[in-house]
Formats: sequence, C-alpha cells, structure tokens
Amino acid sequence: MHRTRLLLRSTLLASALISMGTPASAAPYFYVDWNTVNVGGGTASGVITLPDTSTVLVNFAATYANGAAGNLYGAQINGGTNYRNPSAPYISSQVDNAPPGTDILQLSGGQNQIYTVTLSAPIKDPIMAIVSLGQPSLPTSYDFDAPFDIVSQGTGYWGGNSSSLQELAGDILLGNEGHGTLQFIGTFSTFSWTVPTPESWHGFTFGIRTTTAIEPDNPVPEPGSLALLSLAGLALAATTRRRKHSMD
Repeated sequence: MHRTRLLLRSTLLASALISMGTPASAAPYFYVDWNTVNVGGGTASGVITLPDTSTVLVNFAATYANGAAGNLYGAQINGGTNYRNPSAPYISSQVDNAPPGTDILQLSGGQNQIYTVTLSAPIKDPIMAIVSLGQPSLPTSYDFDAPFDIVSQGTGYWGGNSSSLQELAGDILLGNEGHGTLQFIGTFSTFSWTVPTPESWHGFTFGIRTTTAIEPDNPVPEPGSLALLSLAGLALAATTRRRKHSMD
C-alpha cells in the first residue's frame, strides 16, 4: 500500500514538473499557397512550404457521389480582396498567425457534392480557416468525416461574433456568419466534408504546423523532460530510503 502511494506521488510529481518545464504557447502555422484552380471542374492545387524548406502538396476536389466532377463557386489565387481582415478570428492560444495573403477557395453548398482535401504527407492536427459560413438568417453546416475543435472565432469581414460557429454532434460545424479556425484532431493524409445547405458563398483555406516526418507521432522525450523525470525518480528513491530508516 505504501509503495503504491509513493509511486502515485512520484507520478504526479513528474507530471507537474514536466508541465512546469514545457509551458503551452501558440504555434506558427503555414498555409496553402494555392497556385492552380479549375472552378468549373471543382479542383485546385497548392503547396505548403515549411521552415526547413520541405513542402507538402495539397489537392482539393469537388465530386458527386458517382465520381463525376463537381464545381467551386469561385477562388482567389493571385491577389484580390483579403476576406480574412480583421485577422483576430483566426488567432488563438493554439494558432499564432492568420493566413497571409488573399488565397481562398469558395463554395456555395447544397449541390450534393463531396469536398475532399488530399495531402502529400501525413499531417498532424491540420487547421482550416473559414470565412463567412452561413448567414444570420440562413444557418449553413459543414459535415466532416473527422473530429475537430473550434479553436478561434469572432467578428470577421462580413460580421458574425464569438458564437457564430458551433460544433454539433457527428462532426458537424454550424455557421451563422461564422469566421474562425478549426483544428482537426489526429494525423491525416486526406479528409472530406459535405455542405447540405445552399448558401453563396463561404470560403476556406488550410494550414499545418508540422508533418509526421519532422515530428513523429511518438517522439523521443526532450532532454528537459528526461531530466525532470529523473528528478522525480530520485525523489521517489529518497522518500523510500527515509521510510526504511524510520522503520529501522
């Protein structure tokens, strides 16, 4: 019993020390530079360049259930209006920066299409920056095939507020003039969604923090974390010795 209590105390101490040694902070994200688009054919492609100069290719496709090509409402890939101004809805304690530039893909929804993003490398917890999902009198939903969290939202280019996006059961995002950022939970090479309600228009782009090649899913503990764990182990050993001496 005493040994179990000591082990529990040591584990709690180690967790506390590691938490103290690795404070959470917002991370910089790197967004898609969309460089080709076919609005009528429902496709787009782009590239994300990471600080180590490695790249991730990103492809988007709108299709019908039978595989036929869908369409986009529109797109900006070379200048245009910055619909993510102000940037506040896209910045949070997890995401340090809004998408730069004006690149955006635009959907209208309500066409029974499936929207799919494919990545050239496995990506951990990618994000999606959304512009103007729904209207105050016309709620519009994105029905995803993967879980997500709303990490930020607020008043954007077309209005809205800090509750205009809602996360519903079944991996559904509901928007009433929603501007903000979603973070998908897990590691992805592809994901998709549908937009059941017609509404023109709403836009999006994607960003990543890193790849599994750069940061594996099961990384080796950092030296600081190992040192803190060692301290916790020493504390347990010292406590055990003191208990033995007190019993002698």
